[in-house]
Amino acid sequence: MKMKAIKSLSCLLLAKVAQADEVVQNMIDWVNSNGGSLNEKVEIRRLDASDSSSPMGVFAKERLEEEEIIMHIPTSLYLNVWDEAINMDELEGVDAFEANNSNLCNLTHKLAREMKLGEKSQFAPYIAYLRTQREGQLPALWTKEARDLLRKISQPKSQIVDWIEDNFQSKGCISEDPFEVHMLALVLQRSFDSAMIPLWDMVNHDNGRINTKNTSIYSKKGIEVMASRVIDEGEEIFASYDLCLDCFDVEEYWGTQEVLKDFGFVEPYPHRWIEDNNGKTIWYLIMQVDGELKVA
Repeated sequence: MKMKAIKSLSCLLLAKVAQADEVVQNMIDWVNSNGGSLNEKVEIRRLDASDSSSPMGVFAKERLEEEEIIMHIPTSLYLNVWDEAINMDELEGVDAFEANNSNLCNLTHKLAREMKLGEKSQFAPYIAYLRTQREGQLPALWTKEARDLLRKISQPKSQIVDWIEDNFQSKGCISEDPFEVHMLALVLQRSFDSAMIPLWDMVNHDNGRINTKNTSIYSKKGIEVMASRVIDEGEEIFASYDLCLDCFDVEEYWGTQEVLKDFGFVEPYPHRWIEDNNGKTIWYLIMQVDGELKVA
């Protein structure tokens, strides 16, 4: 009986992996048939194909030459709220913070509407993929015990645990409804400014192994992602979530702790830690060199 149960569980996990693969392929086909493209030398798969909980990544199936286009996503496929978004170009400090939250709120509402439309959504293949994302990935959604512990060890004034309640629920953007909370979490995890971009949001972050560069997400024809160097067969394709073309000055106040807050993972080295020291912002970099940690 025990062996049968193990085999049944194994079959279930493989079925989930196959289902996820189909969802991803449908999204790729949708992008390719609507003015976009994913290089045929590239594949999107789980790091561990037999583990349905293993994270997804973008990999080179064949060698990619420097400057070779990896993907192109036209703006028509962005799930965005640009028509109603607040322009943040001239804003700073609290004004910029509040404007960004307002834009995220509007995008959350739009995502919720598209999720409810399901197969009737104009973004249906992308929505199908987003529906595969599990809830509770962000620290703000961890268990009470985990959140209490994180409050104790995080930097002073950090919103790593309480940002949903402080910035969105208390302002009337969303309620405590789990669906609304999950929509907001998905937006924070996967959006670029006030847009969600299919396929591009599946390229993982690693500031130590960035091997891509890209045009602006605001380009009229959409974003193009290129190899910044030769990428060998089997190599994972990486970008940066904070040292990027459209990130503006985010690197001045956004580091490893903020990566955990917004994406739910601790980034590989190098780590950047940012602190407020009597009104002055200081930051330091922790690097791993030949197996040893060094601070810069």
